[in-house]
Amino acid sequence: MKDLVTLLTDDLLGTGLACVKRFVHQLHVHVIICDLPSACSSYIPCLSLILPTHLTQKDFGCIDVFVNCASITLSQQIFEHSFENFNRIIDVNTNGTYNMIQHMIPLMVNNEIIINMSYVAAFEGRRGQTVYATSKEAIVKMARPLAEELASMNICVCDIVPDVFDTSLLRELHVKVSNIPGDFSLFSARLGDSDEFAQVAQTIVENPLLNDINIRVDALLRMPSK
Repeated sequence: MKDLVTLLTDDLLGTGLACVKRFVHQLHVHVIICDLPSACSSYIPCLSLILPTHLTQKDFGCIDVFVNCASITLSQQIFEHSFENFNRIIDVNTNGTYNMIQHMIPLMVNNEIIINMSYVAAFEGRRGQTVYATSKEAIVKMARPLAEELASMNICVCDIVPDVFDTSLLRELHVKVSNIPGDFSLFSARLGDSDEFAQVAQTIVENPLLNDINIRVDALLRMPSK
């Protein structure tokens, strides 16, 4: 797989950075990171970041794997935020995902893979996650029709659906979750590690039979409603 080219969208602070490390060191593929110009990473200090509107086949040749991890969140109840806040979350999480997929399709030639990141809020949104849950459920619902539409092009579409991982996104949600072993009622009794998310992404790349599937990565953990 060393000649494969992967394009990944994320802020390189959690699951995205873990995917970059695993894809480079385990799969030995070329990785292109797509994010806002203000993004930075100590792991890739000299990285040249690319805006989505500039993506062309001339720039990249072809993309074999597209991992769409970019996401923002809002932890407020409906009477606590403006409609503009709602539009911003939907625009980045839902519209952004769809927009990037549209840009990627012309760059994918044969036997390619699209991996989108949803969140368990798509199935079990908690208080204060109305907007975030809406944006993530839309991504889950995309998988089936996209897989059918892209089947003739030999493109697979899969979703990874994580829950509480020890990332910057969790801290933005202001959810108080302990990472002390034994504080969880179910195995594996801890928060997820970003590399475990990346390991699932690697499995999707390596297994050609995975298509139109939402893979929950949550160890059966169910959080209270507030």
